[in-house]
Amino acid sequence: MQSVRHRHRQLLLRQLDKISASFDSSPFSRNPDTPTELVRQLWQPFHHETIVHIGCHTYVKLLLATVPIGIAAGIRGWPVQVVFLLNLVALVALIPLVAVLVADLSLATGRVLDGLLRATMGNAVELIVGIVAMKRGHLHMVHSTLIGSMLCYTLLVPGSCFALAGYNKEHLHFDRTLINVMSSLMVTVCMALLVPTIMATFPSLDTVSPQAAVTRQEIVFVSRGVAITLLVLLGVFLLFKLKSHASIFHLAGASSENSLGSQSFPGRGVTLKRSTRMFAPRAALIAFLVGMSCLIMCILCIVDSANGVAQELGISRAFPTLVLVPIIGNSTRYAAIVAVSGKGHVESSVRAIINSMLHITLFVSPGLVILGWIWDLPMTLQLDTFEATMLFLATVVMNHVIQDGRSNYFDGLMLVGTYIISVAAFYMRPGIDSTPRPIS
Repeated sequence: MQSVRHRHRQLLLRQLDKISASFDSSPFSRNPDTPTELVRQLWQPFHHETIVHIGCHTYVKLLLATVPIGIAAGIRGWPVQVVFLLNLVALVALIPLVAVLVADLSLATGRVLDGLLRATMGNAVELIVGIVAMKRGHLHMVHSTLIGSMLCYTLLVPGSCFALAGYNKEHLHFDRTLINVMSSLMVTVCMALLVPTIMATFPSLDTVSPQAAVTRQEIVFVSRGVAITLLVLLGVFLLFKLKSHASIFHLAGASSENSLGSQSFPGRGVTLKRSTRMFAPRAALIAFLVGMSCLIMCILCIVDSANGVAQELGISRAFPTLVLVPIIGNSTRYAAIVAVSGKGHVESSVRAIINSMLHITLFVSPGLVILGWIWDLPMTLQLDTFEATMLFLATVVMNHVIQDGRSNYFDGLMLVGTYIISVAAFYMRPGIDSTPRPIS
């Protein structure tokens, strides 16, 4: 009897050693101090592995050939349709490369630098397109790219996640408390972004007095005030998330931890070993600089050719940057989120979607307004009325779908269908100028 107990004890110790070794041998392992840190370690390798798997696909690797060809086409002045298409396809291969490099570099940084690096490079397409278009004077192109990405995150991506993960389930469940907090913040921030547009769209009832008209200078002033407020709100949200109400995120994280812990990762060791062997810290930094340089060059070519493509095709000038650039440029990120939901981690996918929305609304959008202020450019948050209305409706629809903490595949199909209708409306809408018209 004693020998049987001894064998059971030895077997249990071996199992514990294997579990411990599996965590210690992972290149993503750290000594977690909090439940959130542990969830972060479990979630990021899984998400990282998904991006690596997509980026290492043979077809994606072949698309890397379009990077030098697209840049050369832009420099040599090839037809605008060719330049736009080649550089847009090049983003499909560059974005997963940059995402993998950001994930590798973030391992050597603290939590603050890690969050900043992911917030900036996680939305590299929107940020770089915004900066380049603003310097080129195409201010409406900045707005179109931001709105297009937000429409994807409110309609297309969550709809695809719900449809894929819930086709054989009655309901999909996720943490209601945390989702309500984050979705409420998302709606509030979107409303704040629309204040300058509402000011310009609905003038004062006093139509006689000249002082009643909204001037361009007033729109610029209000936009800068909104941008500063949103950046302060971002800091408060980080304090809320990491300090004052961290328990909410810890409880939700524990649920994600159990879900992620029960998921088997086929081929995980091979993928992660390949990742660390290819991108050691020094090599990752050099590759990151080269990849970002190529990404900037490709986006320069896209911005310079977008208006020409719209004119040649006879479509709205906003359509290339509002629909094509967000969908194709961020296709790897969207595919990774949808793939994660397909593994059963719907709550993690919803949190990733809302976090991406908050990065755009609380960091990228106000950051571009502040940069325009520094460069003495009239960058504002005055959006096209139709685009602003579609953004508001999409935000309300998504919030309504997820607010009760559950969804199903039919909700997902409705979100995807709404996005398709929106794209058709943007395609058929008459063309508009690439820069906002001054307000009298």
